Amino acid sequence: YSNASASGASQGVQDTERFGEVTFYVMADEPYDFADIRRLTLELESLPSDAEFLVHLGNTNSDAQSQCQEYGYERSANILKESPVPVFVLPGDVDWATCRKPEWALQYWAINFGKFEENFQPHDFKVDHQSDRIENFAFLHRGVLFLSVHIVEAETDSIEWTTRHERNVMWTKEKLSQYEPSSYRALVIFGHAAPSSKQGEYFWPVVDQVKDLEKPVLYLHANAEGAFQRYRPFGEADNFEAVQLERRGEEAPMKVVVGMKGMDPFSFTRREPTARDR
Repeated sequence: YSNASASGASQGVQDTERFGEVTFYVMADEPYDFADIRRLTLELESLPSDAEFLVHLGNTNSDAQSQCQEYGYERSANILKESPVPVFVLPGDVDWATCRKPEWALQYWAINFGKFEENFQPHDFKVDHQSDRIENFAFLHRGVLFLSVHIVEAETDSIEWTTRHERNVMWTKEKLSQYEPSSYRALVIFGHAAPSSKQGEYFWPVVDQVKDLEKPVLYLHANAEGAFQRYRPFGEADNFEAVQLERRGEEAPMKVVVGMKGMDPFSFTRREPTARDR
């Protein structure tokens, strides 16, 4: 065959690698009691083979007995390390913000869950972490830009709240400017809390920027109240979609596929729990 056809074939392979369907799973708010530890272990063992990675949207240490105590973070981290695929972990409200000593709790979280994906080597992701907020990560994978931001619902002191959201905005805008628009077709943002005016210090400037991206944007967050929900939280941004996970313990980790369908690439498969209490 000719060099021209070989080059074309090679380019086709590269394009497939650069832009292709991405399948990952997402969960939150577990483990939340001793029985759930066993369930979570079973869910990880039963994670489908199409999973490329797993994201935990926060509240890893939500067991009432171990909340805010160092051993609780260690125990949850040891369970998640058993995952067959890399796990990315975000902080949630009860991981630190609702603790009596939130600074200590956040330090426990960072020791056990900061850069958690590094427990799974080697892996296929070139991950960046914000220098002073290691819980914020980002990576480009098959034409999808993934990034996380540290957003919780529980109110903290005003200086901490504003500073954290400013750093979240800086991180998001830094990543959007780092990558050429042609290098990604969709943006997925992970956060713990639901998007709302309460979180406006982050969402208003970010939505103002991404609404003109001409790319689909998904914000995935843990359960705030109610059940699974797929919705558009900001009327001025038709390309910005949010998804709330089902309440904890009701389902297995949810499957998310980022396909190739232009402005509507996201699909979600909710799964029955692997094991329920008898």
